[in-house]
Amino acid sequence: MSDGTNAQPEIEQNELMTRLVLKIRQVPSSIVETFENFKDADKPGRIDMMGKAGLLIPALASTFIIILILTFLWYESVPILTSPVGGPGIIVSPTWDPNRDLYGIGIFILGSLMCTAIAIGIAVPLGVSGAIFLSEFCPLKLRQSIRMIIEMMAAIPSIVYGLWAYIVLVPWISNFVSPIFGIETNGLSLLAGGLILAIMLLPTVVTISNDALVTVPRALREASLALGATHSETARKVVLGAALPGIGAAVVLSLGRAVGETMAVLMVTGNSLQIAYSLFDPMYAMTSILTNQLGYAFVFPIWRSALFAVGLILLLMSIMFTITAKLFIRWGMKTRGLT
Repeated sequence: MSDGTNAQPEIEQNELMTRLVLKIRQVPSSIVETFENFKDADKPGRIDMMGKAGLLIPALASTFIIILILTFLWYESVPILTSPVGGPGIIVSPTWDPNRDLYGIGIFILGSLMCTAIAIGIAVPLGVSGAIFLSEFCPLKLRQSIRMIIEMMAAIPSIVYGLWAYIVLVPWISNFVSPIFGIETNGLSLLAGGLILAIMLLPTVVTISNDALVTVPRALREASLALGATHSETARKVVLGAALPGIGAAVVLSLGRAVGETMAVLMVTGNSLQIAYSLFDPMYAMTSILTNQLGYAFVFPIWRSALFAVGLILLLMSIMFTITAKLFIRWGMKTRGLT
């Protein structure tokens, strides 16, 4: 009985290998067939095939660049991941002190995730609500103007957001918000980073969510209204549900941008090598440590390698968020019979 159980995975593995070999063998014949079709095609057909090949080149180049960057980051991260003073344990270690050969980057990962969670928790409800207003309730005369303002917000450089937050948001937290809780702080805190990130994410959430809501067929709205539902009930229960895959994609893509944001977070979070146990404590993000220390650490191999490991994890997180968004959209469309 055990022999049969062990043999089953081997059979499946052999089948997979056989399919892979067959596909590889089909590649040369496919290339030859493509060239033959090109020679036999008329002039419009050749132009069409050349256009497809031209579109394929940027797609392959983009994939190649991502693989190249990942390979480079991995190559630079190997010294710290294989060093006696490092190893894979640095991912969860909370202590960062290169002077003592302590390279724990867990403190930066936690800080970035906490800041991102606050930003998403604020930006998503406000952004989705704004998108619903734009697509369902906003007068046509105002809709285009509001969209233009939102798109302009997305074009503002992050350093400008950071300057505004440092001059306005940080003193506001220090003088008005923290005294409510009986806490003394200079305003450079986890809360400041989360708030400025939320403001920066709003245009992305509103724009993508609005696009998803607009693509919902009008027939669904008319059917809901014909059955006696109010305008708000239709927007909340019908349109929002149909657009959920696109809204989910907006949330996940916003996660990727929030984790990778640099300058605004660098200017308002205090950059303190400690875990933020409250909203008013300073913290250190992954992007901030790269900006602050890479110039000094470049001549120290292990220190530099640890910073490249931070960059590698940051890129992997962004790729993971993007893939999750794609899978969420595919699942949503499949469950709604759109594919």
